[in-house]
Amino acid sequence: MKTTKTMWAISIALLAATSCSETETEIDPEPGSGGQVSLGITPNLKVEAGTKAATKSMVNGDAITYDKALYSTAAPGLGVVVTNSDATGWYVPDGADIHHVWYMGDEKGKGWISITEKGSTFLETKEAPYYLTETIGKVYAYYPYDKTNSFTSIGNESDLKIPVKVLATGSIDASTNNAKKYWKSTGADGSGSWTSRLTVNDVKLSETTEKDYLYFFASEGRYVNNGRAKGQPPFDPEGGPTNNDTKNPGYLINLDMNHGLAMVSFRVYDGGHLSDNAVTFNKFVIQNHAVSNVLKTGDGKMALSNGAITENTTTGSVTRTISNYTLMRQIDEGGSQGENAFIASGSQVTGQIVSRSVSCLVYPVTFGDNQIDVVITLQEQSKPTVDYTVTLPGYDWTAGTNCVYTFSAGRNKLTLMDVTVQEWQDDDQPDIPL
Repeated sequence: MKTTKTMWAISIALLAATSCSETETEIDPEPGSGGQVSLGITPNLKVEAGTKAATKSMVNGDAITYDKALYSTAAPGLGVVVTNSDATGWYVPDGADIHHVWYMGDEKGKGWISITEKGSTFLETKEAPYYLTETIGKVYAYYPYDKTNSFTSIGNESDLKIPVKVLATGSIDASTNNAKKYWKSTGADGSGSWTSRLTVNDVKLSETTEKDYLYFFASEGRYVNNGRAKGQPPFDPEGGPTNNDTKNPGYLINLDMNHGLAMVSFRVYDGGHLSDNAVTFNKFVIQNHAVSNVLKTGDGKMALSNGAITENTTTGSVTRTISNYTLMRQIDEGGSQGENAFIASGSQVTGQIVSRSVSCLVYPVTFGDNQIDVVITLQEQSKPTVDYTVTLPGYDWTAGTNCVYTFSAGRNKLTLMDVTVQEWQDDDQPDIPL
């Protein structure tokens, strides 16, 4: 079973600003002059293992992007918090009480600027530069930006937390077929073949109002300044970021953004003994088993320093109703394959590969055997719904991983066929029969 680490890499450049006076000249700041440098951000998000999301709830696999037409509602931007060098106070080089900075990029995840308010479009949004001087500061960052995160006081970096929330209820539209392979018809007689999914369908299907919280992991340091500290050689941007340097780190920084929550996904298919009719997957519930209380929902706090989740004390379940999910049915050799029927063929065509998956975000949790149940609700046409309850084997739902459970449905039970864990990708666990 393979587990890898997800890292969103954001490159931030602190760009030189023009100093305005009565004579208006453009002069690079000299060592020790205290000349200000504008904190400008040019994110280039890259993920070592990840896929795009079908909804605005999860960050795109390549960049923080959004639908241009939804700029006012679906583009929260990135929050950057800057402290002094030991994180015991705020960074205020110009005397202004500004330490929580809002960054916004265009719909392609480029052209990032610091702002104080949105215009009607990104192009109409005015930049409000945040300045660095020779004073050393530390950078913390999170996504999505929320202006209500006040950060009113700080004694140490453990005070830097943002509210987070895991939704107890929600709904998922599974009309997009995100299965790894789909049946592509090539003839009027229904003939065809199994083909790798379309790039546009390589998405996560989830509740649209879930929030995918990210934090700056700082594997290469947090320190920044204008690169002109007294008694130090001027910072050379050609050499790249030096954010572990406590004397003159300079104005470039790479933000490796990690996920704060875990993802759990489910696939269900008819293993061939459930029904000859269409069967739909209508709902799943993740719940504590018997007297267990390990699964938490509701409100919590995420530390900006390391992503640790605290104050999530509500014991509960996670429920998602599902629409437009028809089970794939496994059939015998000689049968007619199609949009909802397949013949297993080694590792190339399996229930895992041809079934779509639905997902939800949960708090990271380590649980043992007999501690967490999943209830899968299926329905055959207009017949009454049937609930299948499966107690999951012990596992560790770690932040930034997606644990994918594949269930095979039979007439009398649901069987877990596979469990996989990967870095915000399909991490398939062994199949579980229902």
